Amino acid sequence: MSWQRPPTRVGVVGCGTIAYWTHLRVLARLRDVTLVAAADPDPAARERARGACRATLFASTDEMLAGAELDAVVLCPPTGSLAGAALAACRRGLPFYVEKPLAATAADARAVLAAARDAGVAAAVGFNRRHHPVHLRARALLASGRIGRVRTVLSAFCEPAPTLPAWKRRRASGGGALLDLGAHHVDLVRWMLGDEIVAAGARLESGASEHDSAWLEARTQGGVEVRGAFSFASGPADWLTFLGDGGTLHVDRFRCALEVRAARRFGYGLRRVQLAPRPANAGWRLRRLVRPSLDPSYERALAAFVAEVRDGVPRGARLDDGARALAVLLAAEEAAAGGRLVAVEDVADARAAGD
Repeated sequence: MSWQRPPTRVGVVGCGTIAYWTHLRVLARLRDVTLVAAADPDPAARERARGACRATLFASTDEMLAGAELDAVVLCPPTGSLAGAALAACRRGLPFYVEKPLAATAADARAVLAAARDAGVAAAVGFNRRHHPVHLRARALLASGRIGRVRTVLSAFCEPAPTLPAWKRRRASGGGALLDLGAHHVDLVRWMLGDEIVAAGARLESGASEHDSAWLEARTQGGVEVRGAFSFASGPADWLTFLGDGGTLHVDRFRCALEVRAARRFGYGLRRVQLAPRPANAGWRLRRLVRPSLDPSYERALAAFVAEVRDGVPRGARLDDGARALAVLLAAEEAAAGGRLVAVEDVADARAAGD
């Protein structure tokens, strides 16, 4: 008689927009997963979540952790509450997947790192873009030297939002475009280049809400210059362009496309480098014909986390990745007032009091 392992029982903390449209629905259809419970202090959010899943709903994280039999938790409350939810998971000894950017302050990030280490639990950060097929392909092309040595990275991530939840309108509660949107591109630059950002600066602008537009300037240890634009007032856009000494690579998430340009073999100008399609990507591209807005990276990131819980093999971004991205953003915020680059302090190793 063959023995089949029971499904992984998962709970979700936070039933806001991203959880309603993505996390709850994805977890409800993943193989080897049972979505057991979800928690949110907002009655309206809980009521809306009933339409996306059949999980038992709780009014708080502590109630859910005490009242549900769980093997792992997915944490996607407002940014200012991420650290508290992660610490609660550590106290219960539960593996957790925490949405970026891990925390709103360096002190909270360090507390999560220490608690997870002491509890010995598996933990992943929701940098789901690492699992997107176009970003994976772009990373492989960069590693192969297709465009030579990268000298500059330009990027833009803009999500026009006429109305924002209250927590996203104030930096103190984890809002602002730099922290909310910039975290993704900071992580992608680190991951795709295999290089650390060592200095950062920013210009922040407050229009309809605090820091709803931001411009990032940064430099990596390997000497790559990075420029990024992030906004709730512009867009939509989500792209990165890598400028190398042998060509350029442009990656566009909304178009689900990448493009390599190089100097013409004869004469002046540029030519487009033909890239052979990957058969492994045919499935999701066909699905996009029916659902043009489909982003496979969320499902792949959550599936990777569940697989890690089941077999113990680390997958995806780690807590250290979240802490390092946060350190870059905090340095940029610090520099915004002075108009100069500030050295990035490693959140994981920092010992200075106060943040």
